[in-house]
Amino acid sequence: MDIAQEQQRFRKQKPSRLGRGIERLTHPFGKALASAVPNALVEAVLKGLDTAVGAPQLVRFDHDVSDLAAANRAAKKVTRAARSISASTGAAAGLGGAISMGLDIPATIGIALRTIRDTGRAYGFDGEGPAEKLFRLQILELSALDDPDQREARIAALESAIGESGQLIHADHEHITPVVDQAVERVSRAIAFASFRSRAGMIVPVVGSIVGGLVNSSFQDDVGKAARFAFQARRLKKDGTAVAA
Repeated sequence: MDIAQEQQRFRKQKPSRLGRGIERLTHPFGKALASAVPNALVEAVLKGLDTAVGAPQLVRFDHDVSDLAAANRAAKKVTRAARSISASTGAAAGLGGAISMGLDIPATIGIALRTIRDTGRAYGFDGEGPAEKLFRLQILELSALDDPDQREARIAALESAIGESGQLIHADHEHITPVVDQAVERVSRAIAFASFRSRAGMIVPVVGSIVGGLVNSSFQDDVGKAARFAFQARRLKKDGTAVAA
């Protein structure tokens, strides 16, 4: 599949069968479980974006970043690595039931942030500066949304932040800080709700181990797809080959 097809496929993407199945199974418990860990916990992790940026890369790169096809392959390696690591932590957390379920959320988000950072690096974007921080938050939020209207709105917002040469066109640091804070709060709500609803099966050990591994792997796959879409869009503009929506 070429980049243009991948971009269009992401725009039209619907929740996976796995996601829909887990949601149907766990929906009755999701609201109650979401209150088990306050949004503040997720928010604290998200505010540690700078820490995530400083963590080791998930994959060592040896490709030419100017080669878009090679960059795309490298980005997919990042997603595979993240899925493997996150599935392991989810399975371990699931064995502990509801108590360890809450502790796994920060680890999962931390891996997701590294996935986004490393995906950007695969396409030649170093991720430095406040505008890049907000861009990563936009990607993370997009990966957690299933509602078609919300996805469409967030995709439009993300694309509007990309300039004609692939650069980000947000305001300076003074004006962008409150926007980042607002995004952290919004992403915290989205991830807390989606994550706890899908992880409800983890309240039962052993069964929870299976659910935890599947949910974490599926989430990192969603993060990887959203990150590739976003950074592909920037590269296509930078290279002068942007794909029409």
